Amino acid sequence: MKNLKIISLLLMAFTVQSLIAQEQESFYFSKTVDGTFEEVTNKTKALLKEQGFGVITEIDMDAKLKEKLPDIDMKPYKILGVCNPSFAHKTLQIEENIGIFLPCKAIVKDIGNGKIEVVIVNPAALMGMLNKPELVTIANEVSEKFQNALKKL
Repeated sequence: MKNLKIISLLLMAFTVQSLIAQEQESFYFSKTVDGTFEEVTNKTKALLKEQGFGVITEIDMDAKLKEKLPDIDMKPYKILGVCNPSFAHKTLQIEENIGIFLPCKAIVKDIGNGKIEVVIVNPAALMGMLNKPELVTIANEVSEKFQNALKKL
């Protein structure tokens, strides 16, 4: 019985430590730049392409919300679904339900006063939750490429 209590305490400590580590690692990367919404959107797409990612979906969230909620006005907000076929294929070979996280998301949003914020998912933080080291290795590489794109923005 004493061993069971010790094991339970160790498991609780490990779980709490894992949750704290996840909270410390941001689920996204971001950068705020000067420019117009269109310029920054186009530059973001070009920089992602340089890193091997194509934009496969594009949602003008402000326009979609305006369609359904006519009284709502919001600044331009675009969601880009980006994908690198090689990385996507590798991850699908490891975890067939990984499609729930694909494509990776990038957001371009007007935050006012000539400032545009670009936010890109941090796949390394997300894949860490799945407890599959092979996915984390791939996600780390993808995260690095996303950070490289933001650095050039």
